Amino acid sequence: MCTPAVIARLAQTEDVASLVLEAERVALAEVEHYQRQTLQLVAASCLRAELVHKRSAARIKRLRERMTAAAQLRQVRIGSEMAALAGDLGAASSNHALLDSAIARVTEELAGIP
Repeated sequence: MCTPAVIARLAQTEDVASLVLEAERVALAEVEHYQRQTLQLVAASCLRAELVHKRSAARIKRLRERMTAAAQLRQVRIGSEMAALAGDLGAASSNHALLDSAIARVTEELAGIP
């Protein structure tokens, strides 16, 4: 039976259903908006991370180059010192003590002991 009360209830139900569907459409649109925004943030973060990686790699490369140059210079100094000591070596035991001292200094320098 379609009484006026039933018809009114059906109209209310249709109105409520329409409101729910509209709210669902709005919510889905917002979800899609935030998904796009999130993807943009992720892409920007990836680009920033790549830039940080490239800068870090360049800094590490420069640091390695400086460390290699310093080690080569140290090696030349140690070689010169050893050559000077080797030229001074004779049969005297005092020369052996000088050599032992030089070896200890070279070892400390290579180990980084001040």
